[in-house]
Amino acid sequence: MRSTAFVLAVGLASLAACSGDQPPDVPNTCTGAVYDLCRDEHDCAVANCRPFGSIQVCTQTCTDQTPCPADENGDAVPCTGGFCAPTAANNCKLP
Repeated sequence: MRSTAFVLAVGLASLAACSGDQPPDVPNTCTGAVYDLCRDEHDCAVANCRPFGSIQVCTQTCTDQTPCPADENGDAVPCTGGFCAPTAANNCKLP
């Protein structure tokens, strides 16, 4: 019985501490910046929380004269219906 408990304890410890394993990426907390995730307008610095496809993000208005800022990867974001419409949200977690 003791040997079984010892083997089980050693096995669990080795699973928890494998050398070379990288911890999972933990996203930053969303700050309300453009393209951050949001639940409502109160989550956004510019008070514009809009759904785009499967995401809901903070956005801003845009025109031909006022284009959208690039996303966090540097990719262009289209102006759709007067709002910047990213294809993905910034890598952040809602508080």
